[in-house]
Amino acid sequence: MVFYNLFLLLGTTLAVASSAIPNYRLVILTFLGGALSLMFTLIDVLINLGGLRAAQAAGAGYIFQTFVIIFWVFFFGSEDSSLIKRSINDFTIPRTPAVANNAGTANGTVANPHQAENLSSVAVTPAQDYAYKAKALYSYEANPEDPNELSFVKGEVLDIVDNKGKWWQARKADGTIGIAPSNYLQLI
Repeated sequence: MVFYNLFLLLGTTLAVASSAIPNYRLVILTFLGGALSLMFTLIDVLINLGGLRAAQAAGAGYIFQTFVIIFWVFFFGSEDSSLIKRSINDFTIPRTPAVANNAGTANGTVANPHQAENLSSVAVTPAQDYAYKAKALYSYEANPEDPNELSFVKGEVLDIVDNKGKWWQARKADGTIGIAPSNYLQLI
């Protein structure tokens, strides 16, 4: 059970670090369900083991670990726009997108010297060829401090300039352009 939970923790950490949660969410939930089943069985065996205080203490420890797994089930099982997910995300450190190499002018230099300091600033150029289309997997609310970010709703189709990197330049159907997080979009 310890190794199962260790590999579950490592796999989840890898998915979070690589921003692949939308792709592996169901796999993680499946393994979390298996972990819960194993935990309940193990807790029952350890607590009901007659007279061994160490086994009962280990069972109590597994009860606390079960609460952590249940928390993860709520986190990975909730939609991004749900109250549970928003409440949990209020306690996290906000991420800022990295500045792409070509975010400034045509030769890759930064046009605005303050842009290098603000990592969430990515230059958006309106005269681009939108070669791709992407469907929004989740709703996204733009950061009010970054005028380049684009808000969209789940299911909305956006035109995409380039599908490389974590932030894609996109155009909505109403002509609004900006950047959108790639892990919220799926190419169609």
